[in-house]
Amino acid sequence: MDFKAYLKQQELSKTTAEMYHYQTMNFISFLDKDNTEVENCTEKEIMLYLAHLQKQGIASETRKLRLSALKHFFNFQIENNQRKDNPANRIKLQGGQKQKLYPILTPQELQSIYENYLVPKEDDPRSHHNWFNAYRLSKERNKVIIGLLFNQGITTAEVSRITTDSLDLRNGKIDITGGRTGKDRTLELKSSQIMDLMEYQYKTRNELLKYHKEPTKQLFLSTPASGQTQVNDVNAFNIFKRLTDELKEQNPKFINFLQVRASVITYWLKNYNLRQVQYFAGHKRIISTEMYLINDIDDLQKEIDNFHPIG
Repeated sequence: MDFKAYLKQQELSKTTAEMYHYQTMNFISFLDKDNTEVENCTEKEIMLYLAHLQKQGIASETRKLRLSALKHFFNFQIENNQRKDNPANRIKLQGGQKQKLYPILTPQELQSIYENYLVPKEDDPRSHHNWFNAYRLSKERNKVIIGLLFNQGITTAEVSRITTDSLDLRNGKIDITGGRTGKDRTLELKSSQIMDLMEYQYKTRNELLKYHKEPTKQLFLSTPASGQTQVNDVNAFNIFKRLTDELKEQNPKFINFLQVRASVITYWLKNYNLRQVQYFAGHKRIISTEMYLINDIDDLQKEIDNFHPIG
């Protein structure tokens, strides 16, 4: 029996098992640099490895996660008569602040929030007011943005960097510019999103452009401030505070868009391997993705409920 097969028997989630195997191979590579056989590894080598991780800036909680992987590996070796003791069991890592957890929203809950975000029709009873047209267009824009946040898990900062050139609707893809903190990536769109984006780009956005003096390739455009007829700053785009308040009022479980991103990434980790999720999320370093695995994914909701009960 190999280590992968052993991990499968430990009732770990598929993603956690893959992560433990990947991290153990990194540890073995570390030992290879000093020509140390893993069967001869002692507590000393493990401590040197953990110190090496600390020098690299690896967070305390992530180091604990990697130590847990090693404990599984040495138990595997004991079971296969390759050694008699588990040197990792004697090591306890102190300190480190636990990652802040958000109550995770299920895909069904996210879909419900999206579907219940109402966009007024052109024949709405309020349509005679001067402010109504800009209000309706902003709602149409927001619905498309919510779709990207809830399905592609992008950040609010990335939304503002999307241009008309970012869209490849023929092939159902969108280019995301990661900026200073994230990586660029190309993500697939759902079929329903393609139709919504097409309608927004060629209808809603063209109407929004009338409120702008200067031409722009920015995909998502602002509406004028109250009492004004034009947007003064073409780069002004900050709708997320108001949109957060709207969604909180709509659904008490909604907290903010960081919660949405955490929920999407948690769902990905149950369905894709760690490297795939790193790409989808635009993380520059794998440890950023690993942080979502500090708590075993299959029990994550239970722990969150204990620390963040919802009345």
